[in-house]
Amino acid sequence: MSDSNVSLRISSKNIHLDDGTLAAGVVTCAPGQPLKLELGAVGAADIVLPDSAHVALGRFDPHVHFRETAIPTREEVEEHGPQGADYEALVASIEVANALYSIRSGCLAALKGGVCAVGAMGNTPWGPVGPYRHERIQKHYTEQALFPIVMWPRMEPGAAAIPGHEGKDFGSTFGGSGLTGQTRRDMFELWRGQAVSYHNDQARKDETIVEFKKRIQPDEVLLHHEYFNGDTVLACQAETMALAKEAGLSSLLARHIPTGPALQQILDARSEMPYALPAEVGLDYVYWCRERLLTQQREVALINYRRPAHPSREDQLSLIEITRDAVRGGDAAIFFGTDHAPHAPASKAFKDGLPGAPGTRNIEHSLQFYSELVYKYGYTQHDIDRLASINSAKHMAQFFDFPYEVGTMAEGAMANLAIFDPEAEYSVDEAALAKQLEDPHYHSAMKGEKGLRGRSLFTVANGRVWNVEGAPTPLN
Repeated sequence: MSDSNVSLRISSKNIHLDDGTLAAGVVTCAPGQPLKLELGAVGAADIVLPDSAHVALGRFDPHVHFRETAIPTREEVEEHGPQGADYEALVASIEVANALYSIRSGCLAALKGGVCAVGAMGNTPWGPVGPYRHERIQKHYTEQALFPIVMWPRMEPGAAAIPGHEGKDFGSTFGGSGLTGQTRRDMFELWRGQAVSYHNDQARKDETIVEFKKRIQPDEVLLHHEYFNGDTVLACQAETMALAKEAGLSSLLARHIPTGPALQQILDARSEMPYALPAEVGLDYVYWCRERLLTQQREVALINYRRPAHPSREDQLSLIEITRDAVRGGDAAIFFGTDHAPHAPASKAFKDGLPGAPGTRNIEHSLQFYSELVYKYGYTQHDIDRLASINSAKHMAQFFDFPYEVGTMAEGAMANLAIFDPEAEYSVDEAALAKQLEDPHYHSAMKGEKGLRGRSLFTVANGRVWNVEGAPTPLN
């Protein structure tokens, strides 16, 4: 195989077409060039895949937290905020965050999981607030990234909207901006006519987590999962939908939907609300539930907490069923997102009896999550293509100029592919992944899991072919 900047021909018996059928053929990929597709071709190829391998569309993950940000000059901070910031302290916090998890590490993790484009959250020091800072940080991500990254602009009170983009409301997030009442209404008003997304993980209205812990005294493993439960999610979603209607938004995306009832609430509201309601289903919520968490190694389970919390088994099963039925019914505005949150173990440790940063490192295991749905819950590979590649790509393309059409397996489209063996067994090797992903803080919430299936072989991002069986390595 070539290591130069040239095209590679890949032959497969299982190419996923847009209509859900499989075809034999050859795909040809060259960096920065559109896909060439020869169906039925049996000619020579640089890479001849085994009969069990599949060639699907590359996965688009609209929800990651890569943590790295650009370092502004003193003049940029003075002109673009935050107002009254201590410049030296701000730069020091940026350097700490950047040292813990880089854009490159995040890209390597994504490629390992068959992901070739992501949408990054702006909850970083000197985040992408307002047009200038958003453009500045988008440029930084584009320059550092190994594939396209959509930087979602962060909404803050008084910060101008970015027309044609999707603002991220961190005011809905416990532990984030913590905005409530009129301040949050004013923020939404600035985005009138635009698209907004939000996390649906607010705290309880009448009780702090400290008070809750004293009253309930739950097992540490279940603290978040009992406090940030389905009721808090439903309340947050209802409140945010009402704010969006009042502000006249064009679209409102609920991030990381964790339960069947929460997804159904969004789907039911579509006929009532005067704006679009796309739905992002949390990928790890279709895998983890509270009952499954309790069977995990305790030291691993203690880092595998989320906000909103993992669902009950009943609510998880309904999430799996409703998601499957929605996408099979033609719903083009429902898709998966990992909420890949790469906190170091130290930041997730318990302090004063309360857990630290929530979230899991899971983008590198996207394929294993999909395989769980295929082999245990009757999803088809086409269901996964729709939820992980087609619908998510089309949503992200509304706000970002990709060089070619995305979300379609077609001649002339952007060459984004996930190539994998769905039958292969898989187990987590934390030490190996830490080296492969250039991530010294690596830890896995799936450590010790038995019966995992699916092995990523190659990921193609805008025509560049990466061998991802070990450390992601470009082949052209």
